[in-house]
Amino acid sequence: MVKRVSSEDSRQQTGVKLSWKDRIVGMLLLLPVPWMTSVIAVGLLWDQLWIRLSATTLASKVGLILDKRIQSVGAVLLRDKRDAPYLYSFFGIGLFTPLLFLSLLFWHVQFGQQASWGKCIGIAFGYHVLMMGPYFRFFAYISTLIHKGGHAAKGLFRAPFTVFNNFFGWILGPLYGHIPEAYPMGHLRIHHRHDNGPEDVATTIHLDRTQPAHWLIYLRQFAGFWTGFSIVRYHLQHKNWKNARRMMSGMMAYCLAFSLLLLIDPWFAFAYFLLPLLCVIIYLGAINYTWHTFIDPNDPDNDYINSVTILRGHYNVFNEDYHVVHHQRPQLHWTEAPNHFQENIEAYRKNRASVFADTQEFEMFMWIITKRFDLLADHFVDLEGDLSKEEIKALLIHRMQAV
Repeated sequence: MVKRVSSEDSRQQTGVKLSWKDRIVGMLLLLPVPWMTSVIAVGLLWDQLWIRLSATTLASKVGLILDKRIQSVGAVLLRDKRDAPYLYSFFGIGLFTPLLFLSLLFWHVQFGQQASWGKCIGIAFGYHVLMMGPYFRFFAYISTLIHKGGHAAKGLFRAPFTVFNNFFGWILGPLYGHIPEAYPMGHLRIHHRHDNGPEDVATTIHLDRTQPAHWLIYLRQFAGFWTGFSIVRYHLQHKNWKNARRMMSGMMAYCLAFSLLLLIDPWFAFAYFLLPLLCVIIYLGAINYTWHTFIDPNDPDNDYINSVTILRGHYNVFNEDYHVVHHQRPQLHWTEAPNHFQENIEAYRKNRASVFADTQEFEMFMWIITKRFDLLADHFVDLEGDLSKEEIKALLIHRMQAV
C-alpha cells in the first residue's frame, strides 16, 4: 500500500535552477508556437468535418470494405498481420505527404521567385495544415509508426518487402520533423534502458514539474535529444561506437537533405523541412514531459508511478496510452496492451499508479504548465477509491517534485 500524502508532505524540494541559457534557448525554441497554434486551429475545424463524414453510412461501408482488403494485404506484406492497420498510413499518408512535398518543391522552383511573400507564406501554411492532418492525426500516426518501427528489431515488413522497413523513419520521418535513427538509437537504447532515470538524456526526474518555467529546461534538453546530439554524446561516452555512428548517419542524412534544399530554395528549405523539426520538438517535448511528470521521490524506479496510463483516451493511437505497459513490456504487441493492463490491475492498485481517464496527453500538458492540479485530480483514477480530491492533488504535487 502506498502511503497517503498530505498537503504538508507535498511541499516542493528545489531541483535544478532555471538559468539564463534555459530562458534564452527555451524562448527561441518556442518561436514556432504562434504558427503551430494557427495550424492546430484550422486542423481542429477540419477534424469536425472529418468526424461528420466518418459517421455517414457510405463511410462505414467503405471502411468495412477497406478493412477486409487491408487485412489481406497485411498478411502478405507484414511480419505480424495484426499490424495491418499500419498500412492505412503507409499507403495513405505515405503517398500523400511526399507527393505534396515534391509538388510544392516543383512550384517553388518554377514560380517561387516571382511569387509574393504573402503567397509563399500562405502556401506553406496550407502545406502544414494538410501535412499534419485533421487534429494533427497524420502527424500522430506517422510519429507513432516511427516509434513502433524503432522497436521492431527485424522491421515491420517481411521478405521480400524489407526495403520498406526504413520508409517511416528515413522517408516520411524527415518530412514530419524526425531525424532518421533517433528512435532506435535514442528512444530504445537510452530512454528504455534507463526508464527516465538520471542517465536518461531526456529525463524529467531532476525538474520541479510544478513550476511551468522548468519545462523550458526540459525543452532545451529534449532539443538536444531530438536532434541526435545528446544521443551521440551518450554512445561515445559509453564507447558504443556502432550506435554513435548509426545515429550520426541519420543526422548527416538530414543535414545533407536540408543543404540540398537550401541550394534549391532557402525559403522552401526552412518552411517545409526545418520548421517541421522545430515544431515537433515542441509537440513531442510536451508529450514526453507529460508521460513522465509523476515520479515517487521515495521510489523513483516504480514504473507504475513514473509513467502515465490513460484510460478512454481521446487520442489513443495504437494503444500508446498504456505507457506503463510500453515501458514494462516494450516488445509486447500493441493489441495486447489493454489485456496486459487488466491482468495486472492489482499491481496498479497497490502502487496507486499514475492512471488518468477521459483525457489526452496535450490536455494534461496544458493542465501541468498552467498548474491546474485540480483538473489533474478530477481525471486521476483512484483504483483504491479511498482518497479525497484534496488528497489526490497533494499526491500528484508530491510526485511532481524534483528527485
